Amino acid sequence: MLTHVPDQTVSIRALLLGRLISALVILFLLVDGASRLLPWPVVTEAIDRIGYGSSDAVGRALGFVCVACSAVITIPPTSIVGAILWTGYLGNVVVSHLSIV
Repeated sequence: MLTHVPDQTVSIRALLLGRLISALVILFLLVDGASRLLPWPVVTEAIDRIGYGSSDAVGRALGFVCVACSAVITIPPTSIVGAILWTGYLGNVVVSHLSIV
């Protein structure tokens, strides 16, 4: 059963700070994904060192997933799905980095 929660006011400063931090995180994730879409040797070498092979297609696929997850999390109605996708993506990143240590 849903109950009514009274509206709480948020100060303009808190609202702008939250939007600024969110924009910086989204911008960082988009730049990260876009860097993988381009066939730069540095990106290909890093993907090879992690253990995925030195294929440009793998880098482009990871970049596409990164940009797609960023787009999904940016749209308010799909932000929950985007958060779940990012959790899976970043969980895989952590596991991949732990495997090379």
